[in-house]
Amino acid sequence: MFTLSTDTVCDIFRSELKERGIEYIPTHFTVDGVEYFDEFTREEQFKEFYAKIRDGEMPTTSQVTQNEYEVFFGKLIEKYEGDIVHITISSGITTSPLFARQVAANIFEQTGRRIYIVDSLGAAIATRHVVDEAQRLRDGGVSAEEAVKLLEDLVNHIHTWFMPYDLMHLKRGGRVSGPSAYIGTALNIKPILKFDEAGTLVVVHKKIGSGKGIAAMLDIFQKTAAKEPHKVYIASADSDLAEGMCKKAKSLRPDCDIEVVWIGPVIGSHTGCNAVGISFVSDKTRSE
Repeated sequence: MFTLSTDTVCDIFRSELKERGIEYIPTHFTVDGVEYFDEFTREEQFKEFYAKIRDGEMPTTSQVTQNEYEVFFGKLIEKYEGDIVHITISSGITTSPLFARQVAANIFEQTGRRIYIVDSLGAAIATRHVVDEAQRLRDGGVSAEEAVKLLEDLVNHIHTWFMPYDLMHLKRGGRVSGPSAYIGTALNIKPILKFDEAGTLVVVHKKIGSGKGIAAMLDIFQKTAAKEPHKVYIASADSDLAEGMCKKAKSLRPDCDIEVVWIGPVIGSHTGCNAVGISFVSDKTRSE
């Protein structure tokens, strides 16, 4: 059985990660000039974070550094025997996975110990899917090498869609131009984004109003989700829309286990409040 680890952009409560025997390296974010580690374990912490955004705070994020990976993986090597499988945030939106691979390669050269890096090509609920399956494989006694092959195939079948709510937040963060934000806000335009096959976020649709945006994501879910029952996640940046979206998704696929979970502070720093999303497994790859 291999050791499983991840970064906290999977947005699983840290207390739950500990209960599930999953090691983690915390990502970090900065609010009002103070840097914090993403160590959230309670709903109140998520609510407090989004309350600060509603009050006008503009959080920023920074990537996990190579030095942090050296310390983290070094401790795992000392603590556990055997191989390690580490799940990361998408390399399409940060260079942290590259640092993880470099450190893993250095450790192998120095010690012969293998640390496999699995790029989730996603974040939040997309990464959460990969961590869930990695745990199932670990607990089932699958070898690290075989697990990595299965996980990398799964990654290409995880479809994740997001709808940011506040274009002005995206403007303040420099992710949308001023004119686009003002025009989009005036017209109540909601962009619908997905993680593509390279793990980058791309705008696929633009809908008028959150209702049409959610309907578009649910239509994609209904048409694209795998035929076999599976876990489905609805992501919420403290959004009043998430529970309604979950209820509608359950009516479309009552055979699936569908759950609303939080978008954590690192991804929430970029989406702002009220963003919602859906992540599910498909029989088709992301490029099909």
